[in-house]
Amino acid sequence: MTAPSAPVAIVTGGGSGIGAACAAALSARGARCVLVGRREDRLRDTASGLTSPATALAADLSGEGEPERVVEQTLAAHGRIDVIVHSAGVFEKAAAGDVAPDHWQRVLDVNLSAVMALTRAGWEALSESGGQIVLISSIAAVQAFEGNAAYAASKGGMNALGEVLRLEGRDRGIRVITICPAQIDTELWDQKAPDHVRARMMPASGVGELVADLVGADRRIDIGPVVIKPPHDPWLEPST
Repeated sequence: MTAPSAPVAIVTGGGSGIGAACAAALSARGARCVLVGRREDRLRDTASGLTSPATALAADLSGEGEPERVVEQTLAAHGRIDVIVHSAGVFEKAAAGDVAPDHWQRVLDVNLSAVMALTRAGWEALSESGGQIVLISSIAAVQAFEGNAAYAASKGGMNALGEVLRLEGRDRGIRVITICPAQIDTELWDQKAPDHVRARMMPASGVGELVADLVGADRRIDIGPVVIKPPHDPWLEPST
């Protein structure tokens, strides 16, 4: 009897942070990961440390034709796509009255438009495999924070997109999982939060394990948007 082939997961933002953590957890469970991002050196470093064979595929998913190229090259190499983890994103703060047009467009392009483009490019392949889509959204999609106008709009749009995809994917056998994390200690917080605050944030590795567990959950279970937070607000001093 021929052994079933290992599932194939495209992980965007796979060179660092949440993307790298998701790739590590999925790889530990046997998935072959295709790590996508703009920094090929970081992607290769991450790929070399994974449990299962993985490949690095440098791409700017906000560029014309890039999402299609990622899907085409993944299918050429592996013949299937079982999971797409949308983890790539930018976190740039500005008060609503100070949001410049290029700031707004860049955040929306990376955090939302690129997600839709890659999803669209991989939709048929996911339909064939009965695959899964994981959207790494944010607590900012459901809770307001000052200075987050563009970021919140992009993540709120991701949540809304996820609900449409979850509905439209059901009859195609596609499961869509939206994760809305609060503060996670990644390089997105470099020069934005002091060390003692970052120490109280959630570890990226724990979020990666959660994502892999949800992907591995019984497919008879439909998973709505999941909000995750640290036990205590990292910005508030612990009570004594």
